[in-house]
Amino acid sequence: MATEAEEQLSRATSYSGLAVILLVAAFLRIWGLDYGLPHFLSRPDEEIVVGRAYTIFATGDWFPGTLLYPSLVMYLATVALGVYYGIGRGMGHYDVPRDLVFEIALIHPGLEFWICRWVSVLAGVGTVWAVYALSVAAFGRRSVGLVAALMMAVNPIHVRDSHFATVDITMTFFVVLCLVFSVRAVVRPSLAYFALAGVFAGLATSAKYNAGLVVLSIVCAAWYAIRSQGIGWTGAAKRLVTALASMTVAFALTSPYVLLRFRNFLDGAGRLRGLLYGGEADLALWGHLSSTLPRGLGWLLFVAAMWGAMRALRRRRPEDVVILLFLIPFFALVASVRFTLPRYVLPIVPLLVVLGVEAADRGVDRWFKGRWRTILSIATVVMLLVPGLRDSVHFNRLAARLDTRVQATNWIKQNVRPQTHVVLCKGYGIPLVNEDRRRPPAFKVEEKDCFTGDTEVPSVAEFLVTHEHRQLTSYSRLHPNLSGWLADHAELVATFDPYRQESEREPFFHGADAFYLPFAGFEALERGGPIVKVWALAASR
Repeated sequence: MATEAEEQLSRATSYSGLAVILLVAAFLRIWGLDYGLPHFLSRPDEEIVVGRAYTIFATGDWFPGTLLYPSLVMYLATVALGVYYGIGRGMGHYDVPRDLVFEIALIHPGLEFWICRWVSVLAGVGTVWAVYALSVAAFGRRSVGLVAALMMAVNPIHVRDSHFATVDITMTFFVVLCLVFSVRAVVRPSLAYFALAGVFAGLATSAKYNAGLVVLSIVCAAWYAIRSQGIGWTGAAKRLVTALASMTVAFALTSPYVLLRFRNFLDGAGRLRGLLYGGEADLALWGHLSSTLPRGLGWLLFVAAMWGAMRALRRRRPEDVVILLFLIPFFALVASVRFTLPRYVLPIVPLLVVLGVEAADRGVDRWFKGRWRTILSIATVVMLLVPGLRDSVHFNRLAARLDTRVQATNWIKQNVRPQTHVVLCKGYGIPLVNEDRRRPPAFKVEEKDCFTGDTEVPSVAEFLVTHEHRQLTSYSRLHPNLSGWLADHAELVATFDPYRQESEREPFFHGADAFYLPFAGFEALERGGPIVKVWALAASR
């Protein structure tokens, strides 16, 4: 048994190691944070959160505008804008809030996205710390906690989405915190632990509705408190009511309009259900098991995580069951929809990391002793670490470069005379031609649906800007009729291509995700964005 001095040294060492890991996590989530800006669709769904946060900051009206999402992340993004304004005012840049509104609207469009993305950065780094806390609470070993935190710090799917102002990273942070206190409540069923678990469950649900499944873990903790701690049914009921009350209050305070306009919420939920579960596409189950999780964790860690989950099912320790009672139902929920979006599985990624690292550690501990155990432990950590770190670095290198849509915008601004009539193909790949809002629109812009066979272009138009993509053809492509028409009636004057021409590999994209940075196969690309082409239209058309 370790002495108190040894225990303190071990704790101090682990905290120092954790601090370094958190710095690594922060660096990987800040690098490339301005990807795609000022394009407001550089990461689809950001515009919902950021647009409403900006409106709330500018008007003071806290209604979220839509109830497809609960309100918490929008409110946190509004707070981020307020903090940025407060810092700017302290430095003499602003006098009143409308000064920041003016800067965003006219001088620095896209600044609001960059500010709001910091919410995800902080929640992402916080999740790395929470993974350490969950590992220690569940398995009682700081070494396992440090390795799990390190794997989470470099995890490519988590690094990727921590760059953007969407709801999933913040939801994941609060889910893991809820599980930390639920696991602790199994061993020490204090009212404080149940209350904190309830608060974080409410905040997780207020970030995204389906996180409400984490309440199952709280119920599980109360059940095991009866069996192992002897608090009785009355004591368990008291703790469970405390947790549920805390959860309700936390949700109501941070998403009040869901309750105030409950009919609107039900209508929105019905539309969302039709979107997610309708259609003829394959279930997301197969996509997540074959690509999202193996690529997002790395194949070795994915296998270890599956082994760890099976070990947890076999052992059924209270701590294991608390974790599994969220992991399994949540995965079943996101696997049953018809959209395979990587960010949907984010809340279970930390849990798979925790289970996978613990399983790998136990495997090495069981089969090797002495010096060989140390050598194999280090080798295992390196093998688990390298794939995720490599992919995270590759992703950030792409994210730090100009998106092709921004390149096209800059080229048009520099090479096309003002007031020229420019036609743009509609869609997520469209460049923002008139992005300088300080002056009247520089160009006369008209949008055209380039997916159809319609080749009609206004006779006064001098340029047509198209966007295509090899993988994301649902969002960027040209109809063959239009391609043929352009070959006969236009001259290609500029091309902005994200692909490395010398690469023999193909990048991997999730086809349902209108996001022009790949999920894997980063080496095949030079930067993000679609293939954008600028065509000069012949005067003799």
